[in-house]
Amino acid sequence: MMKLPATALLATLLLMPGCDRTGPVADPMVGEVVAAAEEREVRIEIRAASTNAESGEPIELMVTLEAPPRERAELVLPADGRLGDFDILRIEDVATPGAGLEVSARRRILVSTLASGAVELPSLEAHYGTDSVLRTEPTAFTIRSLIEGEFDPTAFADIRPAVDDRLGAERPAWLLPAVIIGSGIVVAALAIALVAIARRRPRPRIPHEWALGEFDRIEAEGPPAEEATTDRFQRIETVLRWYVAFRFEIDAPDRTSSELLAEASLHDGIEGDARTLLERLLREGDRAKFAGGRVSVPECTSALGAARRFVELTVPAETEAS
Repeated sequence: MMKLPATALLATLLLMPGCDRTGPVADPMVGEVVAAAEEREVRIEIRAASTNAESGEPIELMVTLEAPPRERAELVLPADGRLGDFDILRIEDVATPGAGLEVSARRRILVSTLASGAVELPSLEAHYGTDSVLRTEPTAFTIRSLIEGEFDPTAFADIRPAVDDRLGAERPAWLLPAVIIGSGIVVAALAIALVAIARRRPRPRIPHEWALGEFDRIEAEGPPAEEATTDRFQRIETVLRWYVAFRFEIDAPDRTSSELLAEASLHDGIEGDARTLLERLLREGDRAKFAGGRVSVPECTSALGAARRFVELTVPAETEAS
């Protein structure tokens, strides 16, 4: 999880206009060197506070180009606002008092990605001299999926308070009220935890790309073992519900299947085949979770295809046109 001070800093940066240049800022970020390249008297160095982040979480990079003035070195950054799978959220010039003329450029770059797993930051390059180019090696970042580590209330459905039969008729009068109050405190704590998790989750800027990426990641794991089919189906349904929440602003993760279908029926963007697919997936999920039904490996494969098709059918029209 992100530490609170870093979260506050990054939230402040995100509220500013993206991908623009501002005036010089002091106090460059201190972090480990994750990539570097050197040739003759020219050197590029990339520092990062961490190479681990959550999907959608901003990552701060410090890029320094060192070269003598005669080399006329220039750091080259992409004009399209993308670094491979990473979006560039912001670029800042960083002032370095006392650094000398050897520092040709220093940039603080804020990036993020909706991909997960091992995500590669591509090479950065500098042009110098007449036509010379210096490039860093690509750098691997570990990006955790948005749905990993989620609290699952169904995992605690069968937990009941322990009963001590030895108490018998001598059970103290205060015991029942204490159990009721204690249970209420536990329920309240779990509700607060769920609200905190929901508020922490950033909304992907392109929900359908995020969802399709998660389905691709699940598919890449291969067919599930027989004893893991129910868990696989629930993961597919979790991605589907969050996609509906992000795409249609419906509180899908906290709705029962019937409530979610009722809200979906009022939305113009969920019609025809899309509505049929959503109902089928939710009903099959209920059977697996609450009716003790078993999900087969082929049913998991079919559910993954149906969920992917639902997302494709509900991509915004303006996105398809572009």
